Amino acid sequence: MEVFSIAKNGHSLLGRAWETPTAKANIVFFTGMEEHALRYADFASYLNDRGISLYVLDAPGQGLNIDEGKGKLPQVWVEGDFDRTVSLGHEKLLEVKTRTALPTGIMGHSMGSFMTQRFLELYPGEADFVGIIGSNGPCLAKMKISYFLASLIVNGKNAKKPSKFIQSLGIGAYERAIKDRKGPLDWLSYSEENIQAYHDDPLCGITNTNIFWKEFLRGMSHLYEKREIGKVSPKERILILAGEGDPVGEMGIGIERLKKMYEKQGVQDLRVIVYPKMRHEILNEEGKAAPYGEIAAWALKGVGG
Repeated sequence: MEVFSIAKNGHSLLGRAWETPTAKANIVFFTGMEEHALRYADFASYLNDRGISLYVLDAPGQGLNIDEGKGKLPQVWVEGDFDRTVSLGHEKLLEVKTRTALPTGIMGHSMGSFMTQRFLELYPGEADFVGIIGSNGPCLAKMKISYFLASLIVNGKNAKKPSKFIQSLGIGAYERAIKDRKGPLDWLSYSEENIQAYHDDPLCGITNTNIFWKEFLRGMSHLYEKREIGKVSPKERILILAGEGDPVGEMGIGIERLKKMYEKQGVQDLRVIVYPKMRHEILNEEGKAAPYGEIAAWALKGVGG
């Protein structure tokens, strides 16, 4: 495993690369909220064993991109960081694809899944395959209202402070959606081992700041606009994976909306799987071998040798 840096237009992000000398394909991956790239080490090992290199980009204010000495504070974004992170993911995809001359796809989990959706709008046809994991479908009015609310709340005095109100409306809603919960992290997973590991990880669960929410919602407020969705190429190969008990995907309802959105765009090569007995973090559930296998098969689809 190595650390990489990718830069464009004066902005840069760090990430972690798990390369294999026997690679037949590559995946560039966007992480979720309040986590970091190193959590994907087990996933990377599985992919490497099957001839797939993995490049996981840490989001601004997360993982390797926390450096308080350089003003890179935990969960702090600047204006435009949603689309900028997508752009840097695109830059990494181009670098890897050019250097290796291998099929290279873009994927993301949770927050990263929405960045992957945005990638399809900004860079249609540039990824050889796509994976959207732990996501949701079109909810334009909700995102517009949420961004408007965040714009009213966030100001110069509270921007870099941990969010309480917006956090309670966002992640707090996912927590409350689990009726039989034992604790606030139960929405992530059925696996108590995974929940404990997340709880014990100092780089996980750092409360989002007000400016993070404003900038995340700025990006989301454009994601499902008709003119943006219309940019998606019907030639994309899209894999959508989710847990049946995932509140982010509205327990499967939002995943169905997402499926229909891409079908309406004419996407033919579309595979959707909703796993029973899984919640949000399907790559960390006890049955993770199933989504691992689907992702590997999707990346290697049509690859010889």
